[in-house]
Amino acid sequence: MNDVIHWDQLQTGGVKSLWHPYILSGAVNLLQGDSTSGKSYLSQAIIAALTTGNPLPNAEPLPPCNVIIQNAENSFTDVIKPRLEQLGADFSRIKSISEEEGRLSLLSPKIEEVITRYDAKLLTVDPIQAYMNMYKLESVRETLISLGRVAARTGCAILCIGHLTKGQTKSQYRGLGSIDVYNAIPSVLNLGKVDEDVRVIVHNKSNFFEIGVPIAFTLNEGFRWIGEYDITIDELLAGDVSPQRGRQREKAKEFLLELLADGEVDSAEVYELAENQGIPRRTLERAKSEVGARSVQRSGGWVWMLD
Repeated sequence: MNDVIHWDQLQTGGVKSLWHPYILSGAVNLLQGDSTSGKSYLSQAIIAALTTGNPLPNAEPLPPCNVIIQNAENSFTDVIKPRLEQLGADFSRIKSISEEEGRLSLLSPKIEEVITRYDAKLLTVDPIQAYMNMYKLESVRETLISLGRVAARTGCAILCIGHLTKGQTKSQYRGLGSIDVYNAIPSVLNLGKVDEDVRVIVHNKSNFFEIGVPIAFTLNEGFRWIGEYDITIDELLAGDVSPQRGRQREKAKEFLLELLADGEVDSAEVYELAENQGIPRRTLERAKSEVGARSVQRSGGWVWMLD
């Protein structure tokens, strides 16, 4: 009889990541952005790295793995494969479920069958709006519950790629369709443009890990990772951030390492010198933790020092 769950027989296990902490294994993930933000290009860069075993930013490399691509907007032969070729992907590790006879249902048992057959570690669904009625609450819940169970049983990371609305509202309401999409998915990434060359991924929601730092890349003459970027989700969605702002954290880290190299410095002096260098206080505080600096209270006040 399988109608009762016996808790003393349940096997526990921690949540794992395919790209820590941004993309969770065994779960549904969401990457959303405006139509020109480069969402598909980013997903294909991730696919290229996974199929070849190349590391993603701030992560250890994983063994090369198989992935499944479902895409309703771009031609496999004219757009996606040439782009993946440019990115250096291993095509022997990339599969897709045929949609020649109609759009794939996200409730189809074929999804789990193909994931299991090829031991796929990632399935991308691009765009999610083409595969699901985003405004029908029952459809959203049924589909996401089904995908979540498939992901949990197989250990595969399912990455849904979606469009954003144009309204300047709270980030959780910017996705097209029901708010239940945002609420039901444990890891949400937002992608936006800082300028024509620089795009930034902001980790907007994480149910199991600390929010990951924003990561930037450029599409100028091909895809290239830039690295960590200093920006908030609200600033990204507002689109009013100077492209130089995101590079200030590296400048702040160099400033602190040089300033504190010979010993502790009065806190007020640190802030004053940073301001003279054009380094915002928030950026300075973030750089502080990254270089291993800390504040210590002395009899005369607070000082900064390196550990």
